[in-house]
Amino acid sequence: MRVNNTVKITSLAAAGLLALTACGATTAGSTSGGSEPSSSSSSAAAPTASSSASAGSDGAAASSGSYKAAAWALPITDKGDKLGSMKGDSFSVDIYQVATDVASKDSMFLDKETKENLLKKGAPIVYVNYVVTNTSSADIPLSHSLVTPSAKYTDWKYLGGMPSDSSSDGFKKYGLSSSGVKLKEKDPFVLKPGESFNIAENFGYTPGKEAEISATMTPQDAAGDLDHDKKEQAKTTVTLK
Repeated sequence: MRVNNTVKITSLAAAGLLALTACGATTAGSTSGGSEPSSSSSSAAAPTASSSASAGSDGAAASSGSYKAAAWALPITDKGDKLGSMKGDSFSVDIYQVATDVASKDSMFLDKETKENLLKKGAPIVYVNYVVTNTSSADIPLSHSLVTPSAKYTDWKYLGGMPSDSSSDGFKKYGLSSSGVKLKEKDPFVLKPGESFNIAENFGYTPGKEAEISATMTPQDAAGDLDHDKKEQAKTTVTLK
C-alpha cells in the first residue's frame, strides 16, 4: 500500500515537502481499551467543550484525585473520562480524555497529494492528559523530556505523529500543561517511588475512534546525559469517547 507524505507550510509559502519520520521501539506492557475504528481522518461534526479541569498553572491549584505530585511537578488532574492505562518496567501512565474544542489555527502539515491541511482551523480537537507514576522502588532522575507520550489513530496513514494545535490557550482553559514542570525548576527531575506528574497533548478529534498511545521514558545518568540503556516504552490502544 502506498503511504502518503506531508507538506510543511513555512511562513513564506507552502512550497517545501516534509516527510514525517516514524518512531519505533519495543513495548514493555499495556492495558487495552475498546475498539471502534473509523476510516475518516477528520470529523465534520462541530465539537463541544467538556467541563474544564481544576488544576492550574505553576502550583496555583491543588491536585485532584489520589495522585501524589512530585515537588517539581505542576498540579495533577484526573478530570475527564479515563480511557485506559499502560505500564513500563518502572512506570505507569493513566490516560484521561479531558475536553474537546476546535483548532485555533491551521496546522503546519498538508497531505502531499491533495494539499489538504491535516488539521484545519476550526476542526474538532481533543485534549488528552497523561498521569505518569513511578511504580518502582527507586528514584527515577528525568531530563526535560520527562516521559514522552504520543497518540496516533490506528488508521493514520502518514509517517510520524499527528498534528496538534500548538496554542497554549486551550491548555490553560482546561487546566492542563504540555510541559508538566513548574517554572524555574531544573533537571534532573527526580520522580520518587509513588510520585506522579501529568502532561497533556491535543490532536484531531473523531468520537468513537481507536487510537494507539505510546509513552517513552529515558532517565538521566549521573553525568546528566540520557541513559539510553535504561530506556523504557509502554503502549496501549484506547477508544475516544
